[in-house]
Amino acid sequence: MKKKFKINGVIFYPGAGILLALILYGFLFNDSFVRIMTAAYNAVTDATGWFMMLVTGLILILCFVVCFTPLGDKKVGGPNAQIKHGMFTWVAMVTCAGTATAVVFYAVGEPIGYFHNPPAWWNMEPETMDTAVRALSQSAFHWSFIYYAMYAFWGLICGYMIMNHKLPPRPSSALYPILKDKAFGPIGKVFDVVALLGLVGGMVTSLGLGVQQFAAGLDYVFGIAPSNFVYIVTLVVVICSFTFSSLRGVKKGMAIISNANAWIYLAVIAFLLIAGPTIFEFKIFTQVVGEMFTRFIPNITAADSFNVGDGWVQNNTIFYVAWIMAYAPLMGVFQGKVAVGYTWRRFLLVNVLGPGIFNVVWFVAFGGNAIYLDAFEGATLGQEIAEGGIPIANYALLNYMPLSVIMIPLVVAALFFGFITLADAMTGTLAKMTIKTSREDEEEEAPMLMKVIWGALVGVDTFLCLFCLGSVGTGALQFMSVVFGLPIFIVTLCVICKLGKICSGKLDKEIEALSPAEKEALYEGKMFNTIAQKQIPKAEGVSISASTDE
Repeated sequence: MKKKFKINGVIFYPGAGILLALILYGFLFNDSFVRIMTAAYNAVTDATGWFMMLVTGLILILCFVVCFTPLGDKKVGGPNAQIKHGMFTWVAMVTCAGTATAVVFYAVGEPIGYFHNPPAWWNMEPETMDTAVRALSQSAFHWSFIYYAMYAFWGLICGYMIMNHKLPPRPSSALYPILKDKAFGPIGKVFDVVALLGLVGGMVTSLGLGVQQFAAGLDYVFGIAPSNFVYIVTLVVVICSFTFSSLRGVKKGMAIISNANAWIYLAVIAFLLIAGPTIFEFKIFTQVVGEMFTRFIPNITAADSFNVGDGWVQNNTIFYVAWIMAYAPLMGVFQGKVAVGYTWRRFLLVNVLGPGIFNVVWFVAFGGNAIYLDAFEGATLGQEIAEGGIPIANYALLNYMPLSVIMIPLVVAALFFGFITLADAMTGTLAKMTIKTSREDEEEEAPMLMKVIWGALVGVDTFLCLFCLGSVGTGALQFMSVVFGLPIFIVTLCVICKLGKICSGKLDKEIEALSPAEKEALYEGKMFNTIAQKQIPKAEGVSISASTDE
């Protein structure tokens, strides 16, 4: 029998309502919407970009520090938790869900762009060896270790509070170490809505980018020119696919797709390394790794106070970390869910090092090949991408390589499955956090109807952005997502201040000391002073009641 469920209206209605209102406002007042979002984005990234970068660097360091604390030995889900997903499937899910469309989208376009047109603040000549290494290392810096450290940190905090202490499956549960039961009051509800808006805004823009690149792939493979009709059909197919996958649950849907996608990624990388300039790629990979280590501090603290780069740091590095942080709380909820049974030490190492190393290799395989072709083979990839846009970048590279008729469809498939994996994970997480849960359905999937609702909302928003607002409107929504990243950074810093309490076990003792009624209130997401009076079982003819009004 299907269980009835109740919508958590305090989170669902404000989140969905604000999102649809913003899109409707953008549709009716396009210029005003773009102007407001752009102004907010510029103000946030210019004034607080330095803060975002420092917190990002601190997060990466703390992910490794926590591995040496007592928390590292504890299991995700508690001492008796059993592993639900094998190592390969687990790594495939966290890598593919995080990689999604962005890493595929920028794999060639970003490094080849830096190689031919290095940012002014680098003070480097274009198309030199040093510039090639710097271009690849900068791209890998953006999309590897700092990227996944943000997810892993929120996975640690959310996962520990949700999976180990049975708090509600919402980002606000991560606020408990700071606010205790007040995390489930107005502050927590607002934070849940902000995390929801940031995530959906990021998903919509990722889907918009993915649809454009997917359409470009269809043009390369079948000669079908990109058009609104192609975009609509692609969007419908993608939305139906990730919604269907989400309906099948993690084991029968996402796990299978992630495994398939992981093998596609590995096959593509192996092909690029073997069919391309193999020795060159191994050499430049070694240089890129060294460059990433030596330039980590300068990169993570690059604030460009004199604006030598004319806003480059603000519109690239800061933009990326704020965009990723918008995903982090809800991605963290998902990561905690699929890691049950593993230790927190392994959780952090797998979620940071595994995907991080993979993405460095990914950018060297794609970007290194592109740079080699332009530098030594007389190719014109840089010019082609400048004229045709980043969506064609990967296909332009593969056109220069053997077996392009096989490899281009394979990359199109990787792009398609990549977004399905991300959207599947996030649709299920959104659905779970916007319903009222109880201890009985703790391990169950979110209701199908809620998954369909969130899949449809993401699809409708993407449709409106692409076809009503155009690329400018899509960018404005992406700016909105970045703006929502700021309060998440502020909350992250507050959580960091309480990290010692979590790692030392003091928080565990505090929660263990709570009364049964208080623990039940925590799981239901209620403040202690909202617990109704509970009747104590009657003794022989004696009526005894106790107030739990703390």
